[in-house]
Amino acid sequence: MTSSEKDKKKKKKRRILKWSLLVVFVAITAFTLYCVLFRPTLPQNRNIVPVQRIDIDKDFYKADNSWLLKNQHGLWEMYVEGEALERGNKIGVLSQELIAKQEKIFVEQIEKLLHSKLLARFLRLGIGIYNRNLGEYIPEENKEEIYAISQYASPDYKWIGNNYQRIMNYHAAHDIGHAVQLMGFVGCSTLGVWDEKTPDGNLLIGRNFDFYLGDKFAEDKILLFVNPAKGHKHVFVTWGGMIGVVSGMNEQGLTIVINAAPSSIPFSSATPVSILAREILQYAGNIDEAVAIANKRKIFVSEQFIIGSAKENKMVAIEKSKDKQRVYTSSTNYLTCTNHFQNKDFLQELESKRTASGYRMNRMLELLDSTKTFSPQKMVDFLRDKKGLDGKDIGLGNEKSIDQLIAHHSIVFHPASKTLWISTRPYQEGAFLAYNLDSVFNNAANPPQKGFAMAKHIINPDSDFLKNRFDAYGFYKRSVSIPVKLFKRDISILLKSNPENYHTYEYLGDYYVYKKDPTKAHEFYEMALKKEIPNIKQRVEITKKLNGIKVKD
Repeated sequence: MTSSEKDKKKKKKRRILKWSLLVVFVAITAFTLYCVLFRPTLPQNRNIVPVQRIDIDKDFYKADNSWLLKNQHGLWEMYVEGEALERGNKIGVLSQELIAKQEKIFVEQIEKLLHSKLLARFLRLGIGIYNRNLGEYIPEENKEEIYAISQYASPDYKWIGNNYQRIMNYHAAHDIGHAVQLMGFVGCSTLGVWDEKTPDGNLLIGRNFDFYLGDKFAEDKILLFVNPAKGHKHVFVTWGGMIGVVSGMNEQGLTIVINAAPSSIPFSSATPVSILAREILQYAGNIDEAVAIANKRKIFVSEQFIIGSAKENKMVAIEKSKDKQRVYTSSTNYLTCTNHFQNKDFLQELESKRTASGYRMNRMLELLDSTKTFSPQKMVDFLRDKKGLDGKDIGLGNEKSIDQLIAHHSIVFHPASKTLWISTRPYQEGAFLAYNLDSVFNNAANPPQKGFAMAKHIINPDSDFLKNRFDAYGFYKRSVSIPVKLFKRDISILLKSNPENYHTYEYLGDYYVYKKDPTKAHEFYEMALKKEIPNIKQRVEITKKLNGIKVKD
């Protein structure tokens, strides 16, 4: 290295050091301002009346007329009633262990994704300041629920913020996660069919909620039945500390699920999409009422609020960005939604072609054409489809698949009968349990210890996949999560575990780069590029890796 090159290198290091110190200074200043000036808006009513939790049995608790139990399939069922503060207090006292466990998993996963606790702390500063006005955009009723729940949160994470700050901010995790692509895959798929596409002509809806924060995050799903003092009785799928809705149905036979759409990074607070979905679920009885509620709220990011209605016997998608809202309807007897808007006003067609979203929708349309009518069983089969276009094997866990093997939950709704089927672990491969809203709410005062799932209507697990491919996929998933410098597993077994997934070969290419074997690295990168890669960005990254290798002749 010449003296000139050495001088340039030293100057570069000094610039990096200078900018690093500036970042630290800005972060410290931001932290000071955050601590002194910024506090989320508290609810006006904070007069919590203490309630006693009674332990009926292992994993079965009561608090007045509300209760929480874990059924034999590992799914938690919860029922709460009353005013908002009362409901939040009962949710907190009944599920305090689940709230603490879920937060621990959430924080650990963020640290893992950022590869640093220090970076997680800096992220906390940014999100804290960004969300400083978050409470102003959340209805008073929901703030009361969150405030009451926060009294039961763990004291171990005060470095993130006080209990109320943290629980409040977690309700925007879905929004921030899909905007900055920080929290893994957010690639949901939803299908609604009606008229000639179902045996009884009634609307049937299926959805995969592919919001992935690690397998542990999905271990303790809660099916929460709410009997509010105001609005409609409703049920939604959630987890400890979360009162926002991502998938739910109310007593009017109105359903809502949310699907992310491409967004720019937000720079100001607004209503979290899950909170808006909860408001719609609690107060809308038909599509027009859902659209009106959505229209009065400003949101952070682009989102699809997919509404099914027993009254209209159809499904529509409310496509909403930071600036505008449109309703997408179908002229046929079905509607498919993945992760892009379909109204031409939003011009997301190009984005759908660059990502897995458009490919996944085309696979859904293929299966629609080949399926005459959809029963609940056939809808579950649809949600478990792991193939690519034309039935091609594109590797397990591919984002282009309907079943990406990352689902927090998968759910089927039959709005006319107010019946739902909810998946059990792992992903959507376990049994789907059936629940009827009227049956639960009519008998909520005396819950059976085994829970309210209807044994006669259970949809069986995917036994073929669980028996023949699940273990191999588990080996693949564990293997590629290991840093390449620590990888010591049998390469031939890894190749056999998921031979059609592009990432198997990309990972081995990275491994051989580390091992300083350019010939092998080049070979594996070339093989990766021959597989079905989810999006253009990933293909470009692998191509850059390949072109960066110098192979000796």
